[in-house]
Amino acid sequence: MTRGRVGAPKRWHGVVLAGGAARRFGRDKVFVTVGGRRLIDAALASLARADGRSVLLGTRERADAVADQLPRGVDALPDDHPGHGPMGGLATALARHPDGWTAVLAADLPLVPADWWPWLAEQHVERAAAIVPRDERGRWEPLAALYHGSLGALLSGAVASGDPAQLGFQRWLDALAAHGRVAAVDPSAMGPSALLNVNRPEDAAEVERLLVPAP
Repeated sequence: MTRGRVGAPKRWHGVVLAGGAARRFGRDKVFVTVGGRRLIDAALASLARADGRSVLLGTRERADAVADQLPRGVDALPDDHPGHGPMGGLATALARHPDGWTAVLAADLPLVPADWWPWLAEQHVERAAAIVPRDERGRWEPLAALYHGSLGALLSGAVASGDPAQLGFQRWLDALAAHGRVAAVDPSAMGPSALLNVNRPEDAAEVERLLVPAP
């Protein structure tokens, strides 16, 4: 378990996780237009206050293939742990920024507002190396959260081990929280529907409904 003092986030790098296979959606959803803009652009807009932004796109082949579809100044990066899902993506992100904070956002969460991140940073507590939403049922939302790079080696080790006891965000964050390393915050501070996840075409239709006023 990583220990020691971690200062509150004053600055952070923004990382969009966009390496999923999108099997339920039926095509590469992060470049699909929903509510007037692509999902990837909505995620990058949420992270507009970050010092820099990058997108993790799974395999190197995919990163190379879609790099020119990203806005200027946004890096397209492969995962160091392809096939290990968002935990592998987060491990990759933290390994690239080991000494600072990283704001991590899933590409299919298009309604997270830009002012979420500075508010989240203000919720830091002593010893916390992660600031993560947790709902009233005790379930974490790990992909709209801030993490310190000091967690990178721990997470990379868990992913590389393949140990089921260490894999899965819920277990991993529960273990960190038990050691006082996570500041849990109320996701309702983001506003209603902010964590609506676009997994299926009907989810995209719901986002459209929320973003586009009825005539």
